[in-house]
Amino acid sequence: MSRKQQYFLVVILILASVSFGGWLANSAGVANPDIYLSIKKNFELFQKIYQEITFQYVDEVDPYAFIKAGIEGMTQKLDPYTGYIEKEENENLAVLTKGKYGGVGMSISKRGDYPTVVEPPFENTPAGRAGIREGDKIVEVAGKETKDESLSKIAERLRGKKGTAVKIKIKRADEKKRLDFRLIRDIIVVQDIQYADFIKDNIGYVRLTRFSKNSAKQFRKAITDLKKKGMKGLILDLRSNPGGLLDAAVEISDLILPRGELIVYTKGRTANSNRKYYSSKDPLLEELKLTVLVNGASASASEIVAGAIQDLDRGLIIGNRTFGKGLVQTLIPFSSTTGLRITTAKYYVPSGRLIQNLAHLKRDNRVLLHVDTELTADSTKQGAKKEYHTKNGRIVYGGGGIKPDIEVKMPTLTGYEIALIRQSMFFNFAVSYAPKLKNKAKDIKITDEILANFRKYLKEKKFTYRMDGEEEIRQLQKYAKDNKYNAYFSQNLKNLSDSVEKIKKRKFDEDKEFIRKTLKKEIAAKLYGFKGQIETTFNNDRVLQTAMEVMTNPREYAMKLGK
Repeated sequence: MSRKQQYFLVVILILASVSFGGWLANSAGVANPDIYLSIKKNFELFQKIYQEITFQYVDEVDPYAFIKAGIEGMTQKLDPYTGYIEKEENENLAVLTKGKYGGVGMSISKRGDYPTVVEPPFENTPAGRAGIREGDKIVEVAGKETKDESLSKIAERLRGKKGTAVKIKIKRADEKKRLDFRLIRDIIVVQDIQYADFIKDNIGYVRLTRFSKNSAKQFRKAITDLKKKGMKGLILDLRSNPGGLLDAAVEISDLILPRGELIVYTKGRTANSNRKYYSSKDPLLEELKLTVLVNGASASASEIVAGAIQDLDRGLIIGNRTFGKGLVQTLIPFSSTTGLRITTAKYYVPSGRLIQNLAHLKRDNRVLLHVDTELTADSTKQGAKKEYHTKNGRIVYGGGGIKPDIEVKMPTLTGYEIALIRQSMFFNFAVSYAPKLKNKAKDIKITDEILANFRKYLKEKKFTYRMDGEEEIRQLQKYAKDNKYNAYFSQNLKNLSDSVEKIKKRKFDEDKEFIRKTLKKEIAAKLYGFKGQIETTFNNDRVLQTAMEVMTNPREYAMKLGK
């Protein structure tokens, strides 16, 4: 669709919404008659402003970009989730709802200037069969360079109909020349479960990374297989799971909770927005012990599952308070590639707690006729949070997100450690170094020799790290030089700068244990894939170890559940 066609489509849709809005709203029973007159007057005002600026502004205005900016300005006043969506985001939504897509079967992320394959390609996919490896940098797709291009644009070019071809160029760590690949796209089934196996003592561990159409089916299979092998309890890991489909969250909860229990309910302005979801099957897990791991990046559907399990005292939630994304979005399609994603309701877990955290809402109450007192009352900014009760009578609190039954304090990363991660030093070193390891035993040991090689690698790659306050010292030095301060003042600044450099040189040794653990995890991932990476972290995972301890202690497990 051309830019001109897009412009006319948006304008026509806005006009149509004004013409037929009264009938649609009346059918839902949400508005009073006066609002239609207000909409008509305000739209006429908007139309005049838009038209005059488009035709008379001193420089030529792009009509489509301008109307889009107006739409963005309106939706941004409401919440972070309401907005006009176009082809790229629509395709991402389609992946969740269909559970599959046409593509080549690899996960990419930005590492430096180029998109990089960050996990071994999915099994039996075009990328996997072609021999593409984790760590390969994608430098060209379909004849176009990828340097500094957005991931969404690159992913869009990699996707396509089954049977069509896409040419890509790869830069590999141990190859001097770029490698050419011609991949024939296939249907890629989204794999939501990245790990399903035993840890020890017949305790199963399942890691779920998203909630798509496939989630419940994959979860059922994983649990069925583990039960056949004698599973005595389950640890469900929802850490950093951003959520997905409401239906997927309900279906997975249905496999865990007793029949007939309320899982989640929604409330909005329209009758269609007010719904209750109940478990309708006998639970697959039966009475097996259950713990759910969460953190600050567990959101939406993850919070529905965790909240229902907590409120119904079916299992223990362990980790850190979840994100707090409790607003329901509805997609109103405008065309095959565009639409409006609009917040239409709120999520509530069985105890009556609202999941949404007010701190993440960022709405402009000036555009709302009624301030959301419910969100304000449960806000984490309030000193006294509202009390709710679980099925067994345990007290739980509102305030946004799901607060764990057992909170595990996580170590804070130092500035040096954060810089190593952000600059992909661990990942890139592991890509180049892992193939050189002679001993590829599962129990990888990060020796002093490997540490020395990593230190050397940081120097070769000109790794940079700035401490807090370092930039201010540099600015002071420049100011002193420009204003010709005396030598005594300048020398003191130089001494301060030299002290900072000495401290920075000690950072590697001070953070050596963190460096060892992270290198072990990354090298394991390169040698054995995601499964190997997860298994490598078991012994150092505080949250997971806490879950294991409580699950192997029947008395503590029961007490925590209020039994």
